[in-house]
Amino acid sequence: MTKIYSRAESVAVWLGPEADRSSDAAEFLLRMTQHSGSPDKITKLLSSKSNDSDIAAAVSLFERDYWKRLWVVQEVFNARSVTVYCGSSKLPWDVYREASNVFQRHKGDLDYYFPGNSQGRTYARAAQNHFTYSQILTYQGPGSLPDIRALRHYGEDSLLEVMRVCRRKFSADPKDKVFGILGLLTEDVRKDFPVDYSLSVKEIYTDVVDFIISTTGRFDVICEAIHYPPHMNTANLPSWVSDWSHIPDTVALGAMGFEPPFSASQRKEIKFSFKDDRRNKIEITALEIDTIRTHGIAVGTLCTLADYLMAFIHWRALLLATYKADDLEAQDLFCRALCLNQVPRKWANSFDWVTACFHVFASLIRERLPHLPLDQELEKYIDAKTDIKPDARRRFLQEHFGSRMMGRCFYITEGDRIGIGSGFMAVGDVVVVPLGCSTPVVLRPEGCRSECCYVGDAYLHGYMYGRAIDQWRNGDRKASKFVLH
Repeated sequence: MTKIYSRAESVAVWLGPEADRSSDAAEFLLRMTQHSGSPDKITKLLSSKSNDSDIAAAVSLFERDYWKRLWVVQEVFNARSVTVYCGSSKLPWDVYREASNVFQRHKGDLDYYFPGNSQGRTYARAAQNHFTYSQILTYQGPGSLPDIRALRHYGEDSLLEVMRVCRRKFSADPKDKVFGILGLLTEDVRKDFPVDYSLSVKEIYTDVVDFIISTTGRFDVICEAIHYPPHMNTANLPSWVSDWSHIPDTVALGAMGFEPPFSASQRKEIKFSFKDDRRNKIEITALEIDTIRTHGIAVGTLCTLADYLMAFIHWRALLLATYKADDLEAQDLFCRALCLNQVPRKWANSFDWVTACFHVFASLIRERLPHLPLDQELEKYIDAKTDIKPDARRRFLQEHFGSRMMGRCFYITEGDRIGIGSGFMAVGDVVVVPLGCSTPVVLRPEGCRSECCYVGDAYLHGYMYGRAIDQWRNGDRKASKFVLH
């Protein structure tokens, strides 16, 4: 298929017949691209009520089944020229791609003019996928396909990046989650994955882990094994092997695109070995940091504003059980943990960030849950002076905390360290920094054979940029072997 698409003079993409005002949607996409260089005009287009029906039509267009199929990625990736047809409309692929880019650049406008209500449904197509207009126009449609130029710069990491990008695509056969993306990779990678459908899903998915850690020396691929919300895989995969046929609503911390990227193990390469011929168990070297003493309720993946607010209340209650309410340093660490320490520059002063965070959460709790009592310290922030306007609070919460809290929970360790990790965690789990991994991970000791189950990746404040490695080099921390099953 790769050769067919790459040799074709032109590839025709058929989105389907005219439906849901798709012709109007195509015309609106063209208008967006014509004004792409003028942010003010784009904002005006998105804010005008006269365009609401066209934007709704664009949402329907971006939700079509075509965009969800795995094999169509090769059509766009390998083709020299692509023309997109939908009913009677005909547009170059570049128009669709540029319109998607415009929506991404103006996601803030989309969130503002097309918000979800308190149940996350006002501008959401609840019958299909519960996503808001903003999420659909930004991340679905053309935005769900890989950026060709970006993939070419990943080099030896290209397999993991392509697997991540294509994870949300559908395939009838789970084996095609690997075989179906080989056409996007270099010949050097393809030769290590001969298309052999006689292999089991378990063998193929384990091959992916084996290849990535062997060629890159990095262990981040383990973090793609996302276990919350819980789901059962039918391939009997080890806990450290990702079920690529499963489409989670959360992503690994290392895939969130933060700058600078997390580097918990610095540049240390993984030390590993398989403990049996069937590769059911893997032994790794890691630095044990601490044990989880308590953790909060997990935020689900079909989130409403109430989910975030109730999680905040519970998590803060756990914080106050360890630290005093007037301990500003602890409050600062808490607010930094909520956003994975991605504090915007304008809030660089730690206490300004605490004020902004607590004001948004406290005022929304008082507004949405007026009969829920707040502690005296938190009440002080309800009317705190910030430059966050009342109608911008939900956007502020979604932008800085939404995806970072979703699917995760707050935790405190035996050593009073705090962080955010997989909602799958339990008291007694251990937080370690594996050599070769960009983030700490949570492991669960099981049985009498000193083996562990992989739970998920974790943010541990103060340990995201190499502190554990520095302590190890200084002789203040020991490296240990862990067998994962």
